Amino acid sequence: MAYRIPPAKVLEDSIRRIIREQQSIPSQRQFTELVLEDLKKKSPDYKVGEVRLRRMALHRNLARVVIQYRETREPSHKGRCPVCLSPTEELHNQTLDDQKVELGFKCTKCPYWTGPRKRVPVRYIFTMQGAIVPPTKKRGKYAQWKFA
Repeated sequence: MAYRIPPAKVLEDSIRRIIREQQSIPSQRQFTELVLEDLKKKSPDYKVGEVRLRRMALHRNLARVVIQYRETREPSHKGRCPVCLSPTEELHNQTLDDQKVELGFKCTKCPYWTGPRKRVPVRYIFTMQGAIVPPTKKRGKYAQWKFA
């Protein structure tokens, strides 16, 4: 069975359309199904994976992602973010004695963070960004004023 990977622009337009229609989508699987349904209208051969869809929504600021976690017993470590695969950076605090204390790690691109114990993402909730401007609309110099 043949399939095609949709170009980034086509996928971005589908994500924008679905987020605008739904406002909030409570799971990554449901989000993928809705976007796939929209992509099938353009070409029945288009396929997209959940990870690519989530990363595209995060990196292009198409949707706000709320992440629900579970905490494991193993310690956290620096590396790649499990949500968007971006590098993580250390979170430090300074004590009154001028000593640095490691608090955990946070992602440089998305809202993922972890404390001393590793946190594993369990559910992703996709919501509409505060001010998503459709790509067809342009913001002019006086866009915030309404003229009579």
